[in-house]
Amino acid sequence: MRRRATMIVMALLAAALWGCGGQEPGEQGGSRLTLAAPRDLVAGPEDPYYAHQTLRIWEPLVTVDDKLRPVPALATSWAAADEGRRWTFTLREGVRFSDGTPLTAESVVAGVERFLRIAPRQSAFFSLDAGMEAAYGRLGDVRAEGGKVVFELKEGVADLPGRLAGFYSMVQSPKAFAASGSFAGKPIGTGPYTLVSWTKGQQAVLAANPHYYGAAPAYDTIVVRVIPDANARVAALRAGEVDGLIDKGALLPGQVAAVAADSRFQVVRSPSVLTHYLTFNASRAPFSDPRLREAADLAVDRRAVAGTLLAGTATPGAAFLSPVFGDLADPGITAPYDPGRARELVAAAGPPARPVTILISSAETGQFPYTDVAEVLRASFEQAGLPARVSVTEATKPVMEAGDYDVFLSAYSVPNGDADYLFRRFLRSDAPWNVERRLGYRDAEFDELVDRAATRTDPAGRRELYHRIQRLLAADRPMIPLAYQDNPVVTTTGVGGVTQNVAYVTDLGRLAPRK
Repeated sequence: MRRRATMIVMALLAAALWGCGGQEPGEQGGSRLTLAAPRDLVAGPEDPYYAHQTLRIWEPLVTVDDKLRPVPALATSWAAADEGRRWTFTLREGVRFSDGTPLTAESVVAGVERFLRIAPRQSAFFSLDAGMEAAYGRLGDVRAEGGKVVFELKEGVADLPGRLAGFYSMVQSPKAFAASGSFAGKPIGTGPYTLVSWTKGQQAVLAANPHYYGAAPAYDTIVVRVIPDANARVAALRAGEVDGLIDKGALLPGQVAAVAADSRFQVVRSPSVLTHYLTFNASRAPFSDPRLREAADLAVDRRAVAGTLLAGTATPGAAFLSPVFGDLADPGITAPYDPGRARELVAAAGPPARPVTILISSAETGQFPYTDVAEVLRASFEQAGLPARVSVTEATKPVMEAGDYDVFLSAYSVPNGDADYLFRRFLRSDAPWNVERRLGYRDAEFDELVDRAATRTDPAGRRELYHRIQRLLAADRPMIPLAYQDNPVVTTTGVGGVTQNVAYVTDLGRLAPRK
């Protein structure tokens, strides 16, 4: 009782400090943890989510396990009926929002309706698409039935829990939102922490949620600083300014071995859904010619990229879906390194009239050694007879929308547990990425297979369809997987309970001082 009373007092103090800029909780007594991340994990009131799920301010209906399978969060169970046209989710009992009001099925429905109302809307984390079909399929109705939420779909969806896992089933109190759908104030979620204060681009301060239904978090206060520069992050860790580094790209691959060798720190590495892809602009020469896409593919030594440049924190890519997708990934697909054959293909097709542009984002160079990787790609292309140059820019979106690139190097993941997101968002003929970024990929068979797989409810049939899709992509090469990335995070040895899932989410609620 004393522990719970202390948490309530802390929360009241946090609320008072939110608008008056006073002293942050944890600065005088109480347990406090300071972490750092490469990016700002709070985006603010215009963002659909306000904050990344890593901060544990809000929780979803469904989350994923270490094999990307949907597992319970605020929903304890679910059931499908009518060949995937009706899905019923049973809510966890005894849950309260951080303002003390109870979680109800009606509040969940209100959140779904808000998503539908404000979409499309950009997010610093995962944007909402028009119609939200990537999340819900063709949704006919969503309603509350007692302590359950029922989704009625116009077409069956094979794995709605997988689609909803994470961001697409974020639950916050309806009181958190204005009529416009933007946040009216700070977030009101059900997680073990609440947001006390936020300084854009600098830090977020979290306080333990006294109304949390689970075990009380061990730290009264967690501060998450924003340190975009990879070397500065490690310097802050070594100097004792922060107790750990979390999130995607917390450590550069080349930093992992040295940090892990320091007895003061513990590095936790686990496979992630993050994959490094090369995306081709096939809407113009030279990569409108499939022979030159094949040549570029064969010219790349994936083992060298994964083992040397990514310092063994990644494995060579082959199938479009990484191994964390389990049996949906096709293990029979290979990606041979054959520079001789690459030169033959370039000679047959004719060398390009100008150097090809390899585009990278300056924002990602603080998470991965993309400058070095791009230079190796450039050299590999040139050895195959494809003159190339590297272009580093802060804003890649307008460059790609203008079609002013030939190859784009970047890392992608899924916001949920469903492979359909990658195919439908990136490569289907009407996919936003395909159309807006000038990929130029149009294939009726691919579109049909994607649509069939999305509604196929028997696991064996769905697996075969996804294998066919990946074999088709391996032949057409609109995007090629370069490497499957692990995600290393680090804390001091004084911090226990460090875990992360395949979506590189470190569970702050489990962190605790090591005894």
